[in-house]
Amino acid sequence: MGVDIVGVHPTKRKRYIITIESNGDTQQAVIVADNTEDMNWLLKKLYGHLLVDTDGKRIGKFSFEETELG
Repeated sequence: MGVDIVGVHPTKRKRYIITIESNGDTQQAVIVADNTEDMNWLLKKLYGHLLVDTDGKRIGKFSFEETELG
């Protein structure tokens, strides 16, 4: 009989504190992801409308700070 451990992630996840500057406004967001590539995917999915307009023109920029979750 096996035991399933729920809620344990196999890798150390990281917290990314992201600052998004777009159209003169600054917003902050927190994304938890396994790596920078996953963070970028989530950032584009959730906040892409703040970075690129409907014509594909870049209208914003972002920076981030990475910390490991304990």
